[in-house]
Amino acid sequence: MPLPSRPEDCPGSAPQPRILIPVRDAPPDAVQRDRLRTQGRYLARQEAWEVLARGLREADTARDAAPGGTPVARLLAEGACSDAMGSALAAVRRDDPTAARASLFALRDAIDGAERAPWLAAMLAQAHLGVAKAWATRSGGLLHRDARAQHLEAAQRLIAPFDPLEHDSPLLAALRCALLDLDPHPEHRVYDDYEDLIDLDPACPDHLRALGRDLIPQRFGDWERLDREARRTAGHTADIWGLGGYAWVWFDALAGAAPGGFANVDAELFAEGLHDILHRRPDQHMANLLAAYCGLTLSGAAVPGSARARIAGCFGWIAQDHLREVHPELWADARPVRGSTDGGERLRLGEARALSALAEHFAHQLARGRQVRFTEAGIVLTPSPCAACTLAPCSALAYPRRDQRDEDAPCLT
Repeated sequence: MPLPSRPEDCPGSAPQPRILIPVRDAPPDAVQRDRLRTQGRYLARQEAWEVLARGLREADTARDAAPGGTPVARLLAEGACSDAMGSALAAVRRDDPTAARASLFALRDAIDGAERAPWLAAMLAQAHLGVAKAWATRSGGLLHRDARAQHLEAAQRLIAPFDPLEHDSPLLAALRCALLDLDPHPEHRVYDDYEDLIDLDPACPDHLRALGRDLIPQRFGDWERLDREARRTAGHTADIWGLGGYAWVWFDALAGAAPGGFANVDAELFAEGLHDILHRRPDQHMANLLAAYCGLTLSGAAVPGSARARIAGCFGWIAQDHLREVHPELWADARPVRGSTDGGERLRLGEARALSALAEHFAHQLARGRQVRFTEAGIVLTPSPCAACTLAPCSALAYPRRDQRDEDAPCLT
């Protein structure tokens, strides 16, 4: 009797092909961020302002960060202001700027001498910035623009007396960069302010990404200047990120899929930067962040051989060489959804997105009746129970690892 040659010819009910990968709804970074916000909220509710100020200063000057890279000082400040921020954001949704300001001013009045304490002033300024961003998402009427401007000005008044370099404070430096909108000539200050910030804390990718966002044409720069600054930043941070600094500066600038960005980015340098980032930070938070960026944020129709196709194509080697579990929150954030969703719905959306991207990438194997199983040791392709259905692995799974590439190092200039 001839052996069956196709999966559907196998006797019995063979399992449907699928992706098998662990899903962590509460990865270490999310757990740590929640813990730090809770700690900040507890200290604020106890009115332990001196303890909170000392914690903010120590975390800021030590450059402490959560596993995903978020500065600890920022998370403590978010938690400490969370009660007041909740009331203020509710007022924003009601289009009530007076109540929104009153919530934050009440918190300021509860802190004795907040204006004279650099890190408590930074904490309050960060809260004003958060409310200003909420006003910016409204319909854009005169009421909303004025309300946003008032919060930005309040934040600037709070941090103006304190020099970030003198206090060795990346938190203050980041706030100063975030308030560039108030400067009459921000395009002249953007480079110097961000240079100070990145010199203070070059290991924080958030600062490099913020630089790129502020250098797009809609803000304070243009595409050519962005690329030039990305190369310069990569050189300054090479000891920490290798060529990853170039990718970080372009990271959010390309997320909007603007044609001008892809026309000016060096896709090969960007891809090499992704390799260097994961070589230096081979944790699952970083693997999920970059996989979601390449496989979801930049997914879609792209001309073969284009910069967008080259960068999005990095999803393959990231998934094979680095991805070992799914962090749904990062996949949910990779492409924002209109409207509000609860936490459970966001996690389900993120998980579905990750599995869909992986299924699309491994479609050739799934179509042949294989299961793609992610393990700590790598990817395992499981053949169907029928021995005659066993097929050789697809050559498309072979991606060049970094230690197998012998290209010359890209020139930053």
